[in-house]
Amino acid sequence: MKKTLAVLFLYMRVKAKGKYEYRAAFWLDALSFLFGYGAQTLLMVLLTQKFDTINGWTPFEVMLLYAYTLASYTLANALLSDVMWSLSRRIRTGDFDQTLTKPMKPLTYEIVTGFSPYYFLHFFLALGMVAIGVTQLHVTVTPLTILQIACGILGGACVQGGVLLLFASASFFWINNPLTGNFYTNIRPLIEYPISVYPKFFQVLLTTLIPLAFVSFYPVQQISGRQDFGLFPPVVRHLSLPVGIAFLLIAYAVFAAASKHYKSTGS
Repeated sequence: MKKTLAVLFLYMRVKAKGKYEYRAAFWLDALSFLFGYGAQTLLMVLLTQKFDTINGWTPFEVMLLYAYTLASYTLANALLSDVMWSLSRRIRTGDFDQTLTKPMKPLTYEIVTGFSPYYFLHFFLALGMVAIGVTQLHVTVTPLTILQIACGILGGACVQGGVLLLFASASFFWINNPLTGNFYTNIRPLIEYPISVYPKFFQVLLTTLIPLAFVSFYPVQQISGRQDFGLFPPVVRHLSLPVGIAFLLIAYAVFAAASKHYKSTGS
């Protein structure tokens, strides 16, 4: 196990060094993403301040929703973005054959070779936003609070990683996978706002079948003290990490089963 982890970290280190080889391009890309997310955050705060509240949620509570979503999204994408965006093409061209010849599980190889260090810069931006939101809401910061924030973000990363894996799994059945990163990018903003503003059907859907509500909506209430659970009991605010882990394991099982349907192009 120790040797396996050492090999995995070596792969990721080499991948990160490769990205940093062209430093000017690396930092320009990083800055463009930072400015983009920063502008989006500012726009969201201004929007919520204009309307005072959104279904009772204050501007800085909405900022926390966005910050949690962004933090967990960047963690998931650092490992799985390349799987999501490139797997369909690799299957279509037959390049996935190379993955199957490596002395490790296919998904593990896809993750370590597709590792993207860019996302960690966005992660620190998101943490800064969490700190601002917590401060403005006058949340008493204790070791328990920090643990709750960490578990909420990690659980959200597992949920978002699971969604990315499920969408990527469709590539083994569709030549041109319609469930691409663009598709998820378009539905992700749903959880940047309180899901209680949506019809009950979507609230149930985002809590059960696709548990994206555990990315931000419930864990933010754990530290903010807001009581907005809709049809579900208050205990849901504490379940982000276990729900995330369970969902990620289910997604991995689906990916493993789907990969058995791979048919090489023979090229």
